[in-house]
Amino acid sequence: MMDYRTYRTGENNDVLVMEISGHLDNDTSEYFLECLDSIIEDGDKNVVIDCGQLKYISSLGIGTMIRIHSRMKGKGGNVRLAQVDGMVADILRAVHVEKLLNMYPSVEEARASF
Repeated sequence: MMDYRTYRTGENNDVLVMEISGHLDNDTSEYFLECLDSIIEDGDKNVVIDCGQLKYISSLGIGTMIRIHSRMKGKGGNVRLAQVDGMVADILRAVHVEKLLNMYPSVEEARASF
Protein backbone atom coordinates (compact mmCIF):
# COMPACT_ATOMS: atom_id res chain seq x y z
CA MET A 1 0.00 0.00 0.00
CA MET A 2 1.13 3.52 -0.76
CA ASP A 3 -0.36 6.81 0.29
CA TYR A 4 0.57 10.41 -0.48
CA ARG A 5 -0.22 14.02 0.23
CA THR A 6 0.90 17.15 -1.57
CA TYR A 7 1.59 20.72 -0.55
CA ARG A 8 3.29 23.76 -2.03
CA THR A 9 6.40 25.50 -0.79
CA GLY A 10 8.97 28.00 -1.99
CA GLU A 11 9.02 31.76 -2.17
CA ASN A 12 6.21 31.81 -4.73
CA ASN A 13 4.68 28.44 -3.85
CA ASP A 14 6.33 27.24 -7.06
CA VAL A 15 7.52 23.87 -5.71
CA LEU A 16 5.12 21.00 -5.26
CA VAL A 17 6.10 18.51 -2.56
CA MET A 18 4.63 15.03 -2.70
CA GLU A 19 5.07 13.06 0.52
CA ILE A 20 4.80 9.33 -0.14
CA SER A 21 4.53 6.58 2.42
CA GLY A 22 4.35 2.81 2.42
CA HIS A 23 5.60 0.66 -0.44
CA LEU A 24 6.32 1.59 -4.05
CA ASP A 25 6.06 -1.80 -5.71
CA ASN A 26 4.16 -3.84 -8.30
CA ASP A 27 0.84 -3.10 -6.59
CA THR A 28 1.29 0.67 -6.25
CA SER A 29 3.60 1.87 -9.04
CA GLU A 30 0.84 2.41 -11.60
CA TYR A 31 -1.21 4.43 -9.08
CA PHE A 32 1.85 6.53 -8.21
CA LEU A 33 2.56 7.19 -11.88
CA GLU A 34 -1.06 8.22 -12.50
CA CYS A 35 -0.93 10.65 -9.56
CA LEU A 36 2.25 12.25 -10.84
CA ASP A 37 1.01 12.33 -14.43
CA SER A 38 -1.87 14.55 -13.32
CA ILE A 39 0.60 16.81 -11.49
CA ILE A 40 2.79 17.02 -14.60
CA GLU A 41 -0.22 17.72 -16.83
CA ASP A 42 -1.31 20.51 -14.45
CA GLY A 43 1.93 22.27 -15.40
CA ASP A 44 3.99 21.90 -12.23
CA LYS A 45 7.66 22.28 -13.18
CA ASN A 46 9.42 21.70 -9.86
CA VAL A 47 8.45 18.62 -7.85
CA VAL A 48 10.05 17.21 -4.73
CA ILE A 49 9.17 13.63 -3.83
CA ASP A 50 9.58 13.29 -0.06
CA CYS A 51 10.56 9.67 0.58
CA GLY A 52 10.92 10.01 4.35
CA GLN A 53 8.05 7.58 4.99
CA LEU A 54 8.72 5.26 2.05
CA LYS A 55 9.56 1.86 3.54
CA TYR A 56 10.17 -0.23 0.42
CA ILE A 57 10.80 0.20 -3.30
CA SER A 58 10.82 -2.63 -5.86
CA SER A 59 12.48 -2.72 -9.26
CA LEU A 60 9.18 -1.60 -10.80
CA GLY A 61 9.10 1.28 -8.31
CA ILE A 62 12.60 2.30 -9.39
CA GLY A 63 11.54 2.16 -13.02
CA THR A 64 8.55 4.34 -12.18
CA MET A 65 10.81 6.95 -10.57
CA ILE A 66 12.95 6.97 -13.72
CA ARG A 67 9.85 7.33 -15.93
CA ILE A 68 8.69 10.27 -13.82
CA HIS A 69 12.11 11.89 -14.14
CA SER A 70 11.99 11.48 -17.94
CA ARG A 71 8.44 12.83 -18.22
CA MET A 72 9.27 15.87 -16.09
CA LYS A 73 12.35 16.63 -18.20
CA GLY A 74 10.25 16.24 -21.35
CA LYS A 75 7.86 18.90 -20.05
CA GLY A 76 10.69 21.24 -19.06
CA GLY A 77 10.44 20.35 -15.38
CA ASN A 78 12.57 18.86 -12.66
CA VAL A 79 12.06 16.27 -9.96
CA ARG A 80 14.10 15.84 -6.79
CA LEU A 81 14.01 13.13 -4.13
CA ALA A 82 14.24 14.13 -0.48
CA GLN A 83 14.78 12.23 2.75
CA VAL A 84 15.70 8.98 1.04
CA ASP A 85 17.12 6.74 3.74
CA GLY A 86 17.29 3.21 5.08
CA MET A 87 16.63 0.30 2.78
CA VAL A 88 15.19 2.56 0.05
CA ALA A 89 18.43 4.57 -0.12
CA ASP A 90 20.48 1.37 -0.15
CA ILE A 91 18.47 -0.03 -3.05
CA LEU A 92 18.64 3.18 -5.11
CA ARG A 93 22.39 3.47 -4.56
CA ALA A 94 22.96 -0.21 -5.37
CA VAL A 95 21.52 0.31 -8.85
CA HIS A 96 23.18 3.74 -9.19
CA VAL A 97 19.90 5.62 -9.59
CA GLU A 98 21.26 8.43 -7.40
CA LYS A 99 23.35 9.46 -10.43
CA LEU A 100 20.16 10.12 -12.42
CA LEU A 101 17.76 11.24 -9.71
CA ASN A 102 18.98 14.05 -7.52
CA MET A 103 18.68 12.99 -3.88
CA TYR A 104 18.77 15.45 -0.96
CA PRO A 105 18.78 14.90 2.80
CA SER A 106 15.81 17.25 3.37
CA VAL A 107 12.84 18.73 1.55
CA GLU A 108 14.27 22.22 2.16
CA GLU A 109 17.59 21.34 0.50
CA ALA A 110 15.77 19.76 -2.43
CA ARG A 111 13.56 22.84 -2.81
CA ALA A 112 16.56 25.16 -2.67
CA SER A 113 18.24 23.23 -5.50
CA PHE A 114 15.76 24.47 -8.12
